[in-house]
Amino acid sequence: MEKQDTDQLTNYERKLVALMRKLPPERGQQILDFARFIAYETFKPKDNQVLEDVTLLAEEYTENDRRWEALFASEESQNALDKLADEALADIRAGKARAMIFTPTGEISPG
Repeated sequence: MEKQDTDQLTNYERKLVALMRKLPPERGQQILDFARFIAYETFKPKDNQVLEDVTLLAEEYTENDRRWEALFASEESQNALDKLADEALADIRAGKARAMIFTPTGEISPG
């Protein structure tokens, strides 16, 4: 996948996530059902494993998302995050940070 295709996909993902966060949960479920319908139409019988994989990933993501939300809900967690952010900014200002370089597949490469 070329960089432009990857950028467009990332843009779609951001827009979709932003929209879903504003919708009531039952509407989000409708969007997920429609996406599964589109995936079924796209892959038809030739690769139904894709649909199962997507379903598993969605369920894992939801559970992980709940865990992260619970973890970061406390004031103590927010203070720890603020401290980490301050440390990172200090490292950047001191020239101790390096730029992140991404491979064509989107993985982080040593800089």
